[in-house]
Amino acid sequence: MNRVPSRVLAVVAVAALAACSFQNSYEREADRITQAMMANDVRPVEGDLAPSVHLTRVQVAEASDELSAQGKLLSVKETTVNCPAGVHCFDVKFEKRTYLERLRLDENGKVVGWSYHVAPAAAQ
Repeated sequence: MNRVPSRVLAVVAVAALAACSFQNSYEREADRITQAMMANDVRPVEGDLAPSVHLTRVQVAEASDELSAQGKLLSVKETTVNCPAGVHCFDVKFEKRTYLERLRLDENGKVVGWSYHVAPAAAQ
C-alpha cells in the first residue's frame, strides 16, 4: 500500500480550505442573508442586523418565495458597477436568473439595509 506523506496531506488540506474562502466578508454576509431569506428563516442572521431593522414575516416570506423560485444559489460576487458610496452591491447568480443585491452596514458593521431586484437582461 502506498502511503501519502503527511506534508502532502497538509498541503491538500490547506488548498481545500483556501478554495472555500474566495468570498470577501461582505460577500459572505450577503450570501448568508440570501440563504436565510430563501429558507424563510432569518434566525441565522438576526445577530447581524442592527436593532433598528424590523422585518415582518410577510416581507421574509415574499423574499423567500421570489428567491427560492430562482433555483439553486450559484454565486454572490461584489461589484462596484453603479454602486453608490457607502453601499455594497452584489451580482447574485441563481440557476434561473441573476439578481442585484445591495447591503448597507452601520458603523458597528451591523446590517441596516438589504435589498434585491432582478438584474437587467444584459447582466444575466
